[in-house]
Amino acid sequence: KVDIMKHEKTALLNTLEAYFRAGIKSSYHQKIGVEVEHFILNEQTGEALPYAGSGGVMEILKALMALYPGAKATGGDYLLGFEVPEFNITLEPAAQLEISIAYMESVTEIEYIYLTFREKLDAVCRAFHACVRTCGTQPVSRVDDLQLIPKERYALMDRYFTEAGTDGREMMRGTGSTQVSIDYFSEEDFRRKIQAAYYFTPLLKLLSDNSPVFQGVRTQGYLKRNDIWDRTDNRRCGVVPGIFAEDYSFADYAAFLAAMPVIFTEKDGLMNYTGLQSTADVYAGQAPDREETMHIISMAFPDVRLKQYLEIRAADAMPARYIPAYCALIKGLLYSEEVLDRVQGSIREHQMTEDTVRETQRQLMARGWDGEIYGRKAADFAAKAIGLAGQNLDDRERKVLEHLFEITGKGIAAINKVECE
Repeated sequence: KVDIMKHEKTALLNTLEAYFRAGIKSSYHQKIGVEVEHFILNEQTGEALPYAGSGGVMEILKALMALYPGAKATGGDYLLGFEVPEFNITLEPAAQLEISIAYMESVTEIEYIYLTFREKLDAVCRAFHACVRTCGTQPVSRVDDLQLIPKERYALMDRYFTEAGTDGREMMRGTGSTQVSIDYFSEEDFRRKIQAAYYFTPLLKLLSDNSPVFQGVRTQGYLKRNDIWDRTDNRRCGVVPGIFAEDYSFADYAAFLAAMPVIFTEKDGLMNYTGLQSTADVYAGQAPDREETMHIISMAFPDVRLKQYLEIRAADAMPARYIPAYCALIKGLLYSEEVLDRVQGSIREHQMTEDTVRETQRQLMARGWDGEIYGRKAADFAAKAIGLAGQNLDDRERKVLEHLFEITGKGIAAINKVECE
């Protein structure tokens, strides 16, 4: 374990810090991006479809791409996704289909793009006797039965999790998420936003909790996807060490990356497995180039990840109506100076640490909506946060946001009992 608050400057740390500093935006537009992972299932059995073979995800992806003239295929020798101006489609390790919607200022524009995409994806899947499920965990198939897509990155990660003795293979094959990204406008703004994002993480996990079944077994308790991530690799997941320090900086996050095992290096299309070696050891005396820097950053999986923007990764994949509502919540909370001020006051008043967040999440895993968030009833905390978010949105976005009130105090699974959307 390294003391991330007392780190010597190295070529690696300087490069990472400079990369994050280059992410500071000069225009104060409140843009957000969103990524949603989808399980593609057999409509009769609910089992995950494999990537290859007749009626597999590759064929579904090819048919979907044909509906977008001019789409650019990605994946090299294999079709692993495609790009259009509004979004990118990629496949996650066990052929979960992910859409990454480009940065937008308007939540209602994101809503239109996502719902239009879903109409096309759902229609294609029906033609293949498949269905789409947006939830936090693989509902029927056992993760050990699922093959990885033909991508060397995932094979090396799979090897690492096996050798490290963690349950990372469950994460790779058996989880689905909703991730929202926001900009930062200075290092201080970064600090305030990443701390606020972590402050709200227990609420975001509870609001999006959508994992009632995993591998055919009814979930005991709540936040099953969080349980899987807790068992994945504490060197790169969960809450970043020291995150609530008053002087938390780009350099501190760089030190977090330097301390974790990087798993493999990637340069000029070549990958080299490095196993349990830390990033600092692998790059001792070296300054990674831009490709290597982006790879190092991508190998950290905390609940809030720093790239050249902030990526909030706490939420399960959710039914389509809640995706834009969740985007509106993030926009309304984290682009509000009033909310950021309130959060800073609460963090300092309660002398919060990363353990405060972890303990809050543990009792929510046991109690769900009967639990508390920082001493307040979970439903009351949620209603207050949704109300505060609405104050920073326009009328149309507030209307979208209101869908979250449907699940506050109840949960997504309690009011959405469909097996496939």
